Amino acid sequence: MSKYNKFIIVSSSCKPTNISLLANSIEIETEIREKSELFKIEPHENTLVAYSMAGKQLSHNHVANEIHLIAQRFAIFVYDAERDAIDPQNALDLGIRGIIYHDDQLDKTLTAFKVLSSGELYYPRWLLSELVNEMLTRRLEQTNNSDSAFPQTSLTKQELNIVKLVAQGARNKEVAYQLNISAHTVKTHLSSIFRKTQARNRVELLRWSQQSNIVNYHPDFNFKN
Repeated sequence: MSKYNKFIIVSSSCKPTNISLLANSIEIETEIREKSELFKIEPHENTLVAYSMAGKQLSHNHVANEIHLIAQRFAIFVYDAERDAIDPQNALDLGIRGIIYHDDQLDKTLTAFKVLSSGELYYPRWLLSELVNEMLTRRLEQTNNSDSAFPQTSLTKQELNIVKLVAQGARNKEVAYQLNISAHTVKTHLSSIFRKTQARNRVELLRWSQQSNIVNYHPDFNFKN
């Protein structure tokens, strides 16, 4: 996680701003630059760009495009934002690391500076909670999908039958006899099975079959006695 010890404040004036004075009070170095200058200087990994949203709407294309271009070169956060002028989800999608509103109290603004300078995102708790919930949901769906051998490995019915027989300890000749195929065909199927399951040998294939619940798979025919 990158830490930031310098803010580049985007402003058309070279005079110190309130945000500059506040940052300096907690030992964060500041530098004031015009927007046009940002694309002439080399970005530094320990530098955050502070972009003023005063009088701006993130929904306006020219504002969003400008922020997007800056975010491609610098880590960026916005300040002086009106609460109805910026959607936090859209801001996060653009690469903005945090939002400081124009009516935030002094102590809250200082907290925001400390959080941002430590390399963390500064967003409403509800948004971060939603993002984490989405991530956990996707992970659970992936886990559930991996529990089923069929979509994950694309094994054919014949290959599944071979896996079940191998799991029961059958050798190639015994598998061939049970399925009425040649031993050479069994070897060909096993090569495909090893590739699809990423098993290197029969022991790993047995472990995979147990984890994938293949032993409970019911083929379309009866095994020979």
